[in-house]
This record gives sequence, C-alpha cells and structure tokens, in this order.
Amino acid sequence: MKKLTAMVAALALFFTATATDPTPEFEPIALFNSSNSKAVKSEKVNVLIKDAFKESYGKNKDVSWRENKGIYFAYFTEAGKQLTASYNTDGELIATGKKLSIDDLTEATRNALYERYKDYNIQSEVSEITMNDETYFYLTVSNSKGSKILKCDSEGNISVFKNIKKKVLVGSVEV
Repeated sequence: MKKLTAMVAALALFFTATATDPTPEFEPIALFNSSNSKAVKSEKVNVLIKDAFKESYGKNKDVSWRENKGIYFAYFTEAGKQLTASYNTDGELIATGKKLSIDDLTEATRNALYERYKDYNIQSEVSEITMNDETYFYLTVSNSKGSKILKCDSEGNISVFKNIKKKVLVGSVEV
C-alpha cells in the first residue's frame, strides 16, 4: 500500500510539475521522472494491461506507455483533456489522473482556495488524481518565499502536500 501511495503522490507531482516552471525543485519525483521511467513500445506492454486499458478507454487511442518498477503508465488525450492511467502487471487499474482547469473545481473548493491563499499566485492548472475510489485535486500556489503543492477535495478541504522553499543565491558578481 505504501508503494501505491508513493505512486499516486508521484502522479500528482508529475501533473503539478508540468504546470509550473521547469525548475529542478518542481521535477516530478520517483516514478514519473523521465529519468526514472522508461518509454515502452505498445507491443512490449503485456496483454492484460492493454486489454484493461481497451476496456476502460477504447482501442482507438493514441497512447504512449512508460514503465517504472513494474507499474505501467498510459498517457493519452480524451475529450481534449490529458489523462494518465496506471496499471500493475496483472492489468489492475491503480490510479488515474487528468489535467483540469481551476474552474472545474467545486465552488466550495475554489472559495476555500481563494480565501486561504489570497496572498499567493494560484496556478490555474489542476491535477485530478483518483485512486481507491477517492479523488483529490493537486495544484501549486506560490509567493515570494516559495511554493506549496496543495491537496484538495471537492468539499473544500485543503492540506499542504509539499512545501518548496525558494532558493536564494548568495555571492557576488565581478564585472
């Protein structure tokens, strides 16, 4: 279970990271970092995984596959939204993720965000992650001190998933 939780966290960070500046502190961790996962040709993905994907999403998808530590990730677009589905080697769906706009959040969640983080720049792109029939939304807020990746639910509950302090350069430049 710990491994699955780490994968979902990585999925959230992946989607959130792609919505922010590509600085090292925003690089996706573990499973979704391109240096940690490898591209896999469709014919190399086992039939259980491909059948499960086809059952859920149809067979006429332009899908790219990546693999890390026995978990396979299908990246594809549906109805104009970027989606990811992750499967274990038995073809069981572990989690899904998709990119949304902040306008797609419930009014309660948006109101809570704007009230609690009014002094922050709130990223307009949101990552929706669903696992074990639970859905959470991840997004980044930032200010002059750093950034926070937030985890929200549709009820307006918000928690800080990760704090990222802004790096301060120290030194001098000679001209």
